Amino acid sequence: MIGNQLTVLTGNSALRVGRVFSILGGEGINIRAHCLVDNGDGYCKLRMVVSEPDKAVAVLKAQKMTAVTNEVVIVETEDKPGELSRMLALFEGRDIRIEYSYVAVSEKPGTAVMVFRFSDNAAALQVLAP
Repeated sequence: MIGNQLTVLTGNSALRVGRVFSILGGEGINIRAHCLVDNGDGYCKLRMVVSEPDKAVAVLKAQKMTAVTNEVVIVETEDKPGELSRMLALFEGRDIRIEYSYVAVSEKPGTAVMVFRFSDNAAALQVLAP
């Protein structure tokens, strides 16, 4: 499925990143997944799947933080060895690149949830459709 991801530009110290989590938590926004990538200049991109992305952007912007949303593909698969490689083998011979990926929390036992940003999310979703 296509979902919305929140990206926040912040300092890469534990205090700065923790402040983002604290602000969102204080507003009742649940963080379902996150990925932190250091830019190499003391800042980072904090990518998150959250319960209320639009509200999260508004709350963070009110705190003078840079935050945007963009589309990602969220995939549920069996939580077992080899499942990710099986899924990615579906892309053989296709010009669809993975820009980044990370895992998310699953509430279903035996299920893994993965978040992907593909070069073409719509085409990737068609490949992954049963």
